[in-house]
Formats: sequence, structure tokens, C-alpha cells
Amino acid sequence: MTDAKSPFAPLRSRIFFAIWIASMASNVGTWVQSVGEKWLMGELTSSPLLMSLIETGATLPMLALSMPGGAIADIVDRRRLLLATQAWMLAAAAAMAILSALHLVTPAVLITMSLLLGVGAALNSPAWQASVPDLVPKDQIAAGVVLNSAGFNVSRAVGPALGGLVVGGLGPTWAFTLNAISFVGVLVVLQQWKRQPVTTDLPAERFSAAMKVGLRYAWHSRPLQVILLRGGGFVFFGGPIFSLLPTLAIHKLHLGSTAFGLLLGCIGAGAVGITVLLPALRRRYTPNVLLAVATATFAAGLLALAFLNHALSVGLVLLVGGAGWLTVLSTCNTGVQLSVPSWVRARALGVYITVWGGAMASGAAFWGVVGERWGIHVAFAAAGVGMLLMLAATARLKIEALHHPLDLSPHHLQPHSPGPVDPAAGPILTVLEYRVPEAHKAAFREAMREVRRIRNRDGAVRWSLFQDLVPPDPGQVRFVESFLSSSWGEHLRQHHRATVEDRAFLRSAYALCVEPKPRVRHLAAAWEGRDSILDRILE
Repeated sequence: MTDAKSPFAPLRSRIFFAIWIASMASNVGTWVQSVGEKWLMGELTSSPLLMSLIETGATLPMLALSMPGGAIADIVDRRRLLLATQAWMLAAAAAMAILSALHLVTPAVLITMSLLLGVGAALNSPAWQASVPDLVPKDQIAAGVVLNSAGFNVSRAVGPALGGLVVGGLGPTWAFTLNAISFVGVLVVLQQWKRQPVTTDLPAERFSAAMKVGLRYAWHSRPLQVILLRGGGFVFFGGPIFSLLPTLAIHKLHLGSTAFGLLLGCIGAGAVGITVLLPALRRRYTPNVLLAVATATFAAGLLALAFLNHALSVGLVLLVGGAGWLTVLSTCNTGVQLSVPSWVRARALGVYITVWGGAMASGAAFWGVVGERWGIHVAFAAAGVGMLLMLAATARLKIEALHHPLDLSPHHLQPHSPGPVDPAAGPILTVLEYRVPEAHKAAFREAMREVRRIRNRDGAVRWSLFQDLVPPDPGQVRFVESFLSSSWGEHLRQHHRATVEDRAFLRSAYALCVEPKPRVRHLAAAWEGRDSILDRILE
């Protein structure tokens, strides 16, 4: 089945297929290393907290670096960024293999090395996920996201099982060595990817400005905030299934390395299984219904783990849990891809991954403390109850882009320019004057609420709307909108950030006016003084 609606349609793209295969091989290596790390930690200590801190070390960098990684991915060549991050992770895995061969590994070394690998993953992930629309047509983005998730979970199914065999037969050193080798294939494929460069006559965007704009976009985008809340809450309460599972398997079920690897692989196997069913389920049920059902199913699995002490029954629960995990995270990831325009996609994914990584890292540490003090079964039960309460609290928050896809393509509106202007000139105050019939006054003010959100989301550092106390003509009201941009170059970028969907909102506001378009003026700051520290931060 290779039609556009097939879940496998993106594989028709040769470069997507090559990158997909290479990333799966690399992820297998990552999971092989994960088994080696956790097994080695289990031999060094029986502390649930130290075991959980491996997961914290791997995910904590996402909290600090995913947003900067997203900003970098939006302003540089993503292919080159991916090459650099993959090379970093290869070096970190190779260093771990050398330390293990020299018998220099301690709990602190394991946590530190997982942290270094996490640094590479945090900088790599936004660029990797934002590259999906560069590789497949728009109507295949959701399928591409699911295939990426499925590939990751195929690795999660195969990798731990292979890791158990490698650790059991050859020792942890070979697990770390295999992971280092796995990055080579990704580097080779990325070298062959001839990514089409994005051409623009705009001045280059600075890193600090890109960061601020990305954070401002997230602050003013309610659709993105809904995804962050639901995805972050799910990951925080779902974290124990990864951070406490090694303690359950090694010290409660008394499994060997091979059985431990197979148990970890059950999560990936469940995720792979649901991948085949998801397209049919999405045709029958709305994405938000699937999101709620998957979350509830995962919570039930956590509650079950609080009472199970048999490896087979735990494995069955993990199969179902893996299906729920993939359904929730692929739905949230697709929601992000469809809720934001291309100019800020990597930054939005960076914010999403930051929230995801922060929830995973803090959750691993929190549930590790709970497991240390009250036992891991209490931790599983508390996490399951917490997830159900989170689901009830967020049930009314829907991921709207999955029901009503937005037209986020660029509008290509040419900005007004009084002539050649230095891109660094500024700050720039844009003033727009509207004449509105008295009968439309209330409707216009309401329409401008959405305009305010668009201006702020696309980069304005201040926005205001004033009403002239003196009517321009009988039966009319004059409104003056103003917004501040940090520079002329940033103002030009705001014009290019406008989407077709945004222009529809602006047209609805203009339709309430006497004139078809507002009168526009641009004013540059006449002196460099700033009123406060806050102004320095914003500008």
C-alpha cells in the first residue's frame, strides 16, 4: 500500500527512507548502551535513586538545551547541525567504552556519561524532528512523524533484547562500543543528504533574538500551550515505567541481563504493534479521543505494575504501555508540527522537547525518591493515580490542529518600506490608523484581540490599541494600533512570518473599517536610551 494516505507513504522518499533506516540502527545502539548502563549500575548499587538518576542524566540536558537547539536549527543549516550532534554522541559513546574497558566506571561516571550523551540528543532532537517536513509532502507529515516514532520504538523493541544478549555474552564494554559504531551510519547518510537551502533577502537572524522570538511565540500560542501541558503531564507521571523498571526487574524479579533486555523490549514491541493500527484508529476516532484512551490505558498499566511480581505479567503490561506511550507522544508531536509555521517549527519543537525532557528528568528523580522511601510499588501506584487525575483536569483541553488543520503557509505579503533602511536600525514603532463606524466599534475591539495575539506571537515586544477621543467624522471612531519591533530587520521578518491563516484574521478586522486597509507609519527610535532593565531584556 503506497498511496498518499498509507502510513508507509513517506518511505517512497529515498532520502527519508535512508535516514529512517540509519536512525533506527543508531537508536538500536542507544538502547544497547542503555541496557549496559543500567545493568552496570545494578551491579554497582541497589539504590532506586541512583538507578533513576541515569534517566535524569540522559533527559536533563533537554530541559536546558532543547530550546537553544531549536533556535539554532531555525537559523542554520539543519543538516550541518545534525552532523555535529551525531559526531558528539559518537565521541561520548566511544569515551564510555574506553572507560569501561579500563574498569574506571563508577555510579558518578555512569551518570556523567549519560548526561554527555543527553547533551548531544538535546541539541539533535529539535533539528531531527523539524526535518520531517523537509523530507515529505505536507499531507504525509503525520505519517512521517508516526514512522519516526515507530522506527524509534522498533529500536526500543530490538535494542534492549540485543543489549541483554551483548551484556550477558560479551559484557557492558561491547554494548558501549556497539553504540559508538551505530552513529557512523547516520553520519554517512547525512553527508549524502542534499538539503535544499532556504533563500531569503532578510538579514541573518541572531541567536539571542531567535531565542526570544521562539519563547515569545510559545507564550502567545495557546494551541502549543495545550500540547505542552498534556504532553508534559503525561511524561512526568509516565516516567516510572522507564526509571524504576530496572530496579523492578533486577532486584524484585531477579532477572538476568537477557531477560531484562527482553522486558525492556516489550515497551518497544507494544509501540511497534500500535503503529500498524493507528491509521485505522484515527479514521474511526478523533485524535483527542485516542489521546484520552491511551493516557487512561497507560495509567492502568502503572497501577497494575504496583501489584505484579511475575515477569510474564509485567511484560504483558509493558506491551500495552508501549502502545499507549507511542499513541500519546506521536499525537502530541504531530500536533506541534501542524500548529506552528515553518519559520518557528524547530524552536517550537525545542520548547516541546524542553518540557518533555524536564518532565522526564524531574519525574525520574521524584519517583526515584518515592521508590527509595516508600518502595517502587507505591511509586507505580501513585504515578498511575496522578496520571488519571491529570487526565481529568485536562480533558477539556483539545489539540485543535488535529481536527481543523490550519493554513500556516507563508502569506508572502511584501512589507511597506520607505526606502533602504539599515537592518540594525531601531527599535521600530509601527503605527496603524483605523477608521471604524460607531456601529462596528465593539466588534472591532474584539477582533483586535486576535490581532494582538498574532503581533506578539510573531515578534512584537509591545503592543497597544488606543481610541482617539476626537471622532474623525460624525458616526466614526478612530483607533490607533501600535507595536514595537526590536529592529528594522526584525520588523521585516515579522512580515515574512505572517501566514495565510493570520491574514484571514487581519482581513476580518479590516472588513469592519471604513477603509479597506489601515494607514501605516514606521518610526525609528531617535535616541538609544532605555527606561528600565526590562526594556533591555525585551529589546
